[in-house]
Amino acid sequence: MNRIELLLPFLLALGSSFALTPLVRLLALRLGVVSVPGGRHIHATPTPKLGGLAIVGSFLLVVGGILVTDPTKLQFVAEQSLGIDRNLFGVLLGALVLVVTGVLDDRFDLNPWIKLGLQAIAALCVVAFGVEIHWLSNPLGGSNIVLGALTYLLVPIWLLLMINTVNLFDGLDGLASGLTAIACAAMVFLSLEPMVDQPGTALLAAILAGATLGFLPYNWHPAKIFLGDTGSMFLGYMVGVFAIISGAKFATAALVLGIPILDAFWVILRRLLSGQSPMKADKLHLHHRFLNAGFSVRSTVLILYAISALFGMIALTTGTAGKVTALIWLVVLAVLLGGGLVLLERRRKV
Repeated sequence: MNRIELLLPFLLALGSSFALTPLVRLLALRLGVVSVPGGRHIHATPTPKLGGLAIVGSFLLVVGGILVTDPTKLQFVAEQSLGIDRNLFGVLLGALVLVVTGVLDDRFDLNPWIKLGLQAIAALCVVAFGVEIHWLSNPLGGSNIVLGALTYLLVPIWLLLMINTVNLFDGLDGLASGLTAIACAAMVFLSLEPMVDQPGTALLAAILAGATLGFLPYNWHPAKIFLGDTGSMFLGYMVGVFAIISGAKFATAALVLGIPILDAFWVILRRLLSGQSPMKADKLHLHHRFLNAGFSVRSTVLILYAISALFGMIALTTGTAGKVTALIWLVVLAVLLGGGLVLLERRRKV
Protein backbone atom coordinates (compact mmCIF):
# COMPACT_ATOMS: atom_id res chain seq x y z
CA MET A 1 0.00 0.00 0.00
CA ASN A 2 1.30 3.45 -0.92
CA ARG A 3 0.29 6.96 0.06
CA ILE A 4 -1.98 7.44 -2.98
CA GLU A 5 -4.07 4.41 -1.97
CA LEU A 6 -4.69 6.07 1.41
CA LEU A 7 -6.12 9.20 -0.18
CA LEU A 8 -9.62 7.81 -0.87
CA PRO A 9 -10.32 6.48 2.66
CA PHE A 10 -8.84 9.70 4.08
CA LEU A 11 -11.20 11.82 1.96
CA LEU A 12 -14.20 9.60 2.69
CA ALA A 13 -13.59 9.96 6.43
CA LEU A 14 -13.06 13.71 6.09
CA GLY A 15 -16.25 14.19 4.08
CA SER A 16 -18.42 12.00 6.28
CA SER A 17 -17.14 13.68 9.44
CA PHE A 18 -17.79 17.13 7.96
CA ALA A 19 -21.34 16.04 7.11
CA LEU A 20 -22.04 14.28 10.41
CA THR A 21 -20.82 17.02 12.75
CA PRO A 22 -23.80 19.41 12.25
CA LEU A 23 -26.17 16.49 12.88
CA VAL A 24 -24.34 15.55 16.07
CA ARG A 25 -24.45 19.20 17.13
CA LEU A 26 -28.24 19.24 16.74
CA LEU A 27 -28.47 15.98 18.70
CA ALA A 28 -26.37 17.38 21.55
CA LEU A 29 -28.50 20.53 21.69
CA ARG A 30 -31.71 18.51 21.70
CA LEU A 31 -30.43 16.25 24.50
CA GLY A 32 -29.09 19.21 26.47
CA VAL A 33 -25.50 17.95 26.40
CA VAL A 34 -24.02 21.44 26.55
CA SER A 35 -20.90 22.91 28.18
CA VAL A 36 -21.89 25.98 30.16
CA PRO A 37 -19.39 28.87 30.60
CA GLY A 38 -17.79 29.42 33.99
CA GLY A 39 -15.45 27.60 36.35
CA ARG A 40 -12.51 26.07 34.50
CA HIS A 41 -14.16 26.68 31.11
CA ILE A 42 -12.97 29.63 29.05
CA HIS A 43 -15.65 29.76 26.36
CA ALA A 44 -18.17 32.61 26.53
CA THR A 45 -21.37 30.94 25.30
CA PRO A 46 -23.03 27.55 25.95
CA THR A 47 -21.54 25.07 23.48
CA PRO A 48 -22.76 21.55 22.64
CA LYS A 49 -20.51 18.59 23.39
CA LEU A 50 -20.55 15.04 21.96
CA GLY A 51 -18.60 16.18 18.88
CA GLY A 52 -16.49 13.06 19.18
CA LEU A 53 -19.47 11.05 17.95
CA ALA A 54 -19.01 12.55 14.49
CA ILE A 55 -15.36 11.48 14.44
CA VAL A 56 -16.15 8.01 15.77
CA GLY A 57 -19.08 7.61 13.38
CA SER A 58 -17.11 8.56 10.28
CA PHE A 59 -14.14 6.44 11.37
CA LEU A 60 -16.32 3.37 11.86
CA LEU A 61 -18.21 4.03 8.65
CA VAL A 62 -15.05 3.94 6.53
CA VAL A 63 -13.48 1.07 8.49
CA GLY A 64 -16.73 -0.90 8.14
CA GLY A 65 -16.76 -0.30 4.41
CA ILE A 66 -13.22 -1.64 4.08
CA LEU A 67 -14.06 -4.70 6.19
CA VAL A 68 -16.93 -5.45 3.81
CA THR A 69 -15.11 -4.79 0.53
CA ASP A 70 -11.52 -5.86 1.28
CA PRO A 71 -10.88 -7.04 4.86
CA THR A 72 -7.31 -8.09 3.98
CA LYS A 73 -6.33 -4.42 4.14
CA LEU A 74 -7.01 -4.48 7.87
CA GLN A 75 -5.40 -7.79 8.75
CA PHE A 76 -2.84 -7.79 11.56
CA VAL A 77 -2.90 -11.43 12.72
CA ALA A 78 -4.17 -14.73 11.35
CA GLU A 79 -6.87 -15.21 14.00
CA GLN A 80 -10.34 -13.69 13.75
CA SER A 81 -13.19 -12.84 16.13
CA LEU A 82 -16.68 -12.66 14.64
CA GLY A 83 -15.15 -12.47 11.17
CA ILE A 84 -12.89 -9.50 12.02
CA ASP A 85 -9.15 -9.53 12.57
CA ARG A 86 -8.70 -10.47 16.24
CA ASN A 87 -6.48 -7.52 17.10
CA LEU A 88 -8.77 -5.05 15.34
CA PHE A 89 -11.80 -6.55 17.07
CA GLY A 90 -10.21 -5.89 20.46
CA VAL A 91 -9.34 -2.32 19.48
CA LEU A 92 -12.88 -1.65 18.26
CA LEU A 93 -14.38 -3.24 21.37
CA GLY A 94 -12.22 -1.05 23.60
CA ALA A 95 -13.22 1.98 21.53
CA LEU A 96 -16.89 1.12 22.05
CA VAL A 97 -16.38 0.98 25.83
CA LEU A 98 -14.69 4.38 25.72
CA VAL A 99 -17.34 5.98 23.54
CA VAL A 100 -20.14 4.81 25.85
CA THR A 101 -18.11 6.07 28.82
CA GLY A 102 -17.57 9.42 27.11
CA VAL A 103 -21.23 9.89 26.25
CA LEU A 104 -22.26 9.10 29.82
CA ASP A 105 -19.63 11.47 31.18
CA ASP A 106 -20.60 14.28 28.80
CA ARG A 107 -24.24 13.85 29.80
CA PHE A 108 -24.07 12.98 33.50
CA ASP A 109 -20.53 13.97 34.61
CA LEU A 110 -19.32 10.58 35.87
CA ASN A 111 -17.27 10.15 39.02
CA PRO A 112 -13.60 10.43 37.91
CA TRP A 113 -12.66 7.09 39.48
CA ILE A 114 -15.54 5.32 37.75
CA LYS A 115 -14.40 6.88 34.47
CA LEU A 116 -10.83 5.69 35.11
CA GLY A 117 -12.10 2.17 35.80
CA LEU A 118 -14.01 2.10 32.50
CA GLN A 119 -10.93 3.41 30.70
CA ALA A 120 -8.96 0.51 32.19
CA ILE A 121 -11.57 -1.95 30.89
CA ALA A 122 -11.20 -0.45 27.40
CA ALA A 123 -7.41 -0.80 27.60
CA LEU A 124 -7.69 -4.39 28.79
CA CYS A 125 -9.90 -5.24 25.80
CA VAL A 126 -6.91 -4.50 23.59
CA VAL A 127 -4.67 -6.85 25.57
CA ALA A 128 -7.36 -9.54 25.79
CA PHE A 129 -7.54 -9.79 22.01
CA GLY A 130 -3.85 -10.26 21.49
CA VAL A 131 -2.35 -6.80 20.94
CA GLU A 132 1.13 -7.11 22.45
CA ILE A 133 4.50 -5.40 22.53
CA HIS A 134 7.15 -8.06 22.07
CA TRP A 135 10.20 -5.82 22.38
CA LEU A 136 11.42 -2.24 22.66
CA SER A 137 14.43 -0.65 21.01
CA ASN A 138 17.30 -0.22 23.43
CA PRO A 139 17.95 3.56 23.70
CA LEU A 140 21.55 2.81 24.71
CA GLY A 141 22.14 0.62 21.69
CA GLY A 142 22.72 -3.11 21.60
CA SER A 143 20.08 -5.81 21.73
CA ASN A 144 16.37 -4.99 21.84
CA ILE A 145 14.59 -5.20 25.19
CA VAL A 146 12.33 -8.27 25.20
CA LEU A 147 9.26 -7.64 27.34
CA GLY A 148 7.66 -11.05 27.69
CA ALA A 149 4.79 -10.99 30.18
CA LEU A 150 5.45 -7.30 30.96
CA THR A 151 3.50 -6.47 27.80
CA TYR A 152 0.26 -7.16 29.71
CA LEU A 153 1.14 -4.37 32.12
CA LEU A 154 2.79 -1.93 29.73
CA VAL A 155 0.02 -1.87 27.09
CA PRO A 156 -2.82 -0.87 29.48
CA ILE A 157 -0.62 1.70 31.25
CA TRP A 158 0.41 3.24 27.93
CA LEU A 159 -3.19 3.40 26.70
CA LEU A 160 -4.41 4.95 29.96
CA LEU A 161 -1.64 7.54 29.68
CA MET A 162 -2.62 8.47 26.13
CA ILE A 163 -6.36 8.51 26.86
CA ASN A 164 -5.93 10.91 29.75
CA THR A 165 -3.21 13.01 28.11
CA VAL A 166 -5.50 14.03 25.26
CA ASN A 167 -8.47 14.28 27.60
CA LEU A 168 -6.62 16.65 29.94
CA PHE A 169 -5.18 18.74 27.10
CA ASP A 170 -8.56 19.25 25.41
CA GLY A 171 -8.94 22.74 26.83
CA LEU A 172 -8.87 25.07 23.81
CA ASP A 173 -10.87 25.11 20.59
CA GLY A 174 -9.23 22.90 17.99
CA LEU A 175 -6.28 21.91 20.18
CA ALA A 176 -6.82 18.20 20.80
CA SER A 177 -8.36 17.52 17.38
CA GLY A 178 -5.53 19.27 15.52
CA LEU A 179 -2.76 17.63 17.55
CA THR A 180 -4.35 14.24 16.92
CA ALA A 181 -4.41 14.89 13.18
CA ILE A 182 -0.69 15.71 13.29
CA ALA A 183 0.01 12.57 15.33
CA CYS A 184 -1.98 10.45 12.86
CA ALA A 185 -0.04 11.92 9.93
CA ALA A 186 3.22 10.98 11.63
CA MET A 187 1.92 7.46 12.21
CA VAL A 188 0.93 7.14 8.55
CA PHE A 189 4.43 7.97 7.33
CA LEU A 190 6.05 5.87 10.05
CA SER A 191 3.92 2.81 9.30
CA LEU A 192 4.74 2.96 5.59
CA GLU A 193 8.49 2.94 6.17
CA PRO A 194 10.06 -0.32 4.90
CA MET A 195 11.55 -1.08 8.32
CA VAL A 196 8.07 -0.93 9.89
CA ASP A 197 5.84 -2.04 6.98
CA GLN A 198 2.44 -1.80 8.70
CA PRO A 199 0.01 -0.79 5.92
CA GLY A 200 -2.98 -1.66 8.10
CA THR A 201 -1.88 0.80 10.75
CA ALA A 202 -1.23 3.45 8.10
CA LEU A 203 -4.74 2.94 6.76
CA LEU A 204 -6.38 3.29 10.18
CA ALA A 205 -4.30 6.38 10.97
CA ALA A 206 -5.20 7.98 7.63
CA ILE A 207 -8.89 7.35 8.27
CA LEU A 208 -8.72 8.88 11.75
CA ALA A 209 -6.75 11.86 10.40
CA GLY A 210 -9.50 12.47 7.85
CA ALA A 211 -12.28 12.10 10.42
CA THR A 212 -10.52 14.53 12.75
CA LEU A 213 -9.83 17.13 10.07
CA GLY A 214 -13.45 16.95 8.90
CA PHE A 215 -14.51 17.88 12.43
CA LEU A 216 -11.89 20.60 12.94
CA PRO A 217 -13.66 23.45 11.03
CA TYR A 218 -16.55 23.24 13.51
CA ASN A 219 -14.16 22.99 16.45
CA TRP A 220 -11.94 25.92 15.41
CA HIS A 221 -12.18 29.03 17.57
CA PRO A 222 -14.85 30.10 18.25
CA ALA A 223 -16.01 26.48 18.38
CA LYS A 224 -19.54 25.54 17.36
CA ILE A 225 -19.15 22.15 19.06
CA PHE A 226 -16.67 20.48 21.43
CA LEU A 227 -15.12 17.03 21.26
CA GLY A 228 -16.34 16.26 24.76
CA ASP A 229 -14.86 13.32 26.64
CA THR A 230 -16.48 11.15 23.97
CA GLY A 231 -14.02 12.48 21.43
CA SER A 232 -10.91 13.29 23.45
CA MET A 233 -10.70 9.85 25.09
CA PHE A 234 -11.30 8.09 21.77
CA LEU A 235 -8.59 10.11 20.04
CA GLY A 236 -6.02 9.51 22.78
CA TYR A 237 -6.85 5.81 22.79
CA MET A 238 -6.47 5.42 19.04
CA VAL A 239 -3.14 7.28 18.89
CA GLY A 240 -1.94 5.03 21.71
CA VAL A 241 -3.05 1.96 19.78
CA PHE A 242 -1.31 3.14 16.61
CA ALA A 243 1.95 3.52 18.51
CA ILE A 244 1.69 -0.12 19.60
CA ILE A 245 0.60 -1.84 16.40
CA SER A 246 3.05 0.17 14.27
CA GLY A 247 5.90 -1.65 16.00
CA ALA A 248 5.94 -0.20 19.51
CA LYS A 249 6.93 3.27 18.28
CA PHE A 250 6.36 4.95 21.63
CA ALA A 251 9.09 7.52 21.00
CA THR A 252 7.32 8.83 17.91
CA ALA A 253 4.01 9.27 19.72
CA ALA A 254 5.83 10.72 22.73
CA LEU A 255 7.56 13.31 20.55
CA VAL A 256 4.45 14.36 18.63
CA LEU A 257 2.35 14.60 21.79
CA GLY A 258 5.29 15.38 24.07
CA ILE A 259 4.02 18.73 25.31
CA PRO A 260 0.57 17.35 26.30
CA ILE A 261 2.21 14.33 27.98
CA LEU A 262 4.63 16.49 29.98
CA ASP A 263 1.81 18.87 30.85
CA ALA A 264 -0.31 15.96 32.14
CA PHE A 265 2.55 14.69 34.32
CA TRP A 266 3.25 18.16 35.70
CA VAL A 267 -0.40 18.96 36.42
CA ILE A 268 -0.99 15.65 38.20
CA LEU A 269 2.25 15.99 40.20
CA ARG A 270 1.39 19.55 41.21
CA ARG A 271 -2.06 18.49 42.37
CA LEU A 272 -0.63 15.64 44.43
CA LEU A 273 2.04 17.84 46.02
CA SER A 274 -0.60 20.41 46.96
CA GLY A 275 -2.78 17.75 48.58
CA GLN A 276 -5.46 17.86 45.88
CA SER A 277 -7.03 15.00 44.02
CA PRO A 278 -5.19 14.29 40.74
CA MET A 279 -8.65 14.14 39.15
CA LYS A 280 -9.56 17.69 40.15
CA ALA A 281 -9.84 19.94 37.09
CA ASP A 282 -8.27 23.40 37.06
CA LYS A 283 -7.06 26.17 34.74
CA LEU A 284 -3.32 25.71 35.22
CA HIS A 285 -2.50 23.66 32.14
CA LEU A 286 0.13 24.94 29.72
CA HIS A 287 -2.47 26.19 27.26
CA HIS A 288 -4.07 28.21 30.06
CA ARG A 289 -0.64 29.69 30.81
CA PHE A 290 -0.46 30.89 27.21
CA LEU A 291 -3.79 32.69 27.59
CA ASN A 292 -2.77 34.21 30.93
CA ALA A 293 0.43 35.45 29.30
CA GLY A 294 -1.59 37.35 26.68
CA PHE A 295 -1.72 34.95 23.74
CA SER A 296 -5.00 34.45 21.89
CA VAL A 297 -6.68 31.05 21.63
CA ARG A 298 -5.80 30.73 17.95
CA SER A 299 -2.16 31.76 18.34
CA THR A 300 -1.76 29.36 21.27
CA VAL A 301 -3.17 26.47 19.29
CA LEU A 302 -1.02 27.26 16.24
CA ILE A 303 2.15 27.45 18.36
CA LEU A 304 1.40 24.06 19.90
CA TYR A 305 0.62 22.65 16.43
CA ALA A 306 4.01 23.88 15.21
CA ILE A 307 5.89 22.29 18.12
CA SER A 308 4.07 19.01 17.59
CA ALA A 309 4.74 19.00 13.84
CA LEU A 310 8.42 19.88 14.35
CA PHE A 311 9.07 17.03 16.75
CA GLY A 312 6.98 14.73 14.58
CA MET A 313 9.30 15.41 11.65
CA ILE A 314 12.30 14.81 13.89
CA ALA A 315 10.81 11.48 14.95
CA LEU A 316 10.37 10.43 11.31
CA THR A 317 13.91 11.35 10.26
CA THR A 318 16.00 10.00 13.15
CA GLY A 319 16.79 6.64 14.68
CA THR A 320 16.37 5.54 18.28
CA ALA A 321 19.33 7.56 19.58
CA GLY A 322 18.10 10.66 17.77
CA LYS A 323 14.63 10.27 19.24
CA VAL A 324 16.06 10.00 22.76
CA THR A 325 18.05 13.20 22.20
CA ALA A 326 14.94 14.91 20.81
CA LEU A 327 12.95 13.84 23.88
CA ILE A 328 15.56 15.46 26.12
CA TRP A 329 15.34 18.68 24.10
CA LEU A 330 11.56 18.50 24.28
CA VAL A 331 11.70 18.39 28.08
CA VAL A 332 14.07 21.37 28.06
CA LEU A 333 11.74 23.25 25.72
CA ALA A 334 8.72 22.50 27.91
CA VAL A 335 10.52 23.80 31.02
CA LEU A 336 11.69 26.97 29.25
CA LEU A 337 8.27 27.50 27.73
CA GLY A 338 6.48 27.07 31.04
CA GLY A 339 8.92 29.34 32.85
CA GLY A 340 8.71 32.00 30.16
CA LEU A 341 4.92 32.00 30.22
CA VAL A 342 4.84 32.37 34.01
CA LEU A 343 7.17 35.40 33.75
CA LEU A 344 4.99 36.97 31.06
CA GLU A 345 1.91 36.35 33.17
CA ARG A 346 3.48 38.06 36.18
CA ARG A 347 4.54 41.06 34.09
CA ARG A 348 0.96 41.49 32.90
CA LYS A 349 -0.24 41.58 36.50
CA VAL A 350 2.25 44.24 37.58
